[in-house]
Amino acid sequence: MAALALIDAKTCAAPGAMSVSWWHEKVAAGEAPQPAIRKPRCTRWRVKDVADFWRDFAAQGDGEAGARLKAQARKASAAAKSKRTAQAQQ
Repeated sequence: MAALALIDAKTCAAPGAMSVSWWHEKVAAGEAPQPAIRKPRCTRWRVKDVADFWRDFAAQGDGEAGARLKAQARKASAAAKSKRTAQAQQ
């Protein structure tokens, strides 16, 4: 029965602490699973499909965020080093 369970968009977005609009953007972009039922006021997704999506999403991580953070840390480190050098010369 669990493989047949259907949930709404709010429940789909909840495991990732995301908004319903974020969830709908991912569905529209083809990144999240398409609904099993799409009728007026009754759009539902299979629990299994949503669970698989979140498992894959978590496994991917955000490599771009890590790269941005690393670049920001290098820039801050270089600025601090430059400041220390300038203070030492005075």
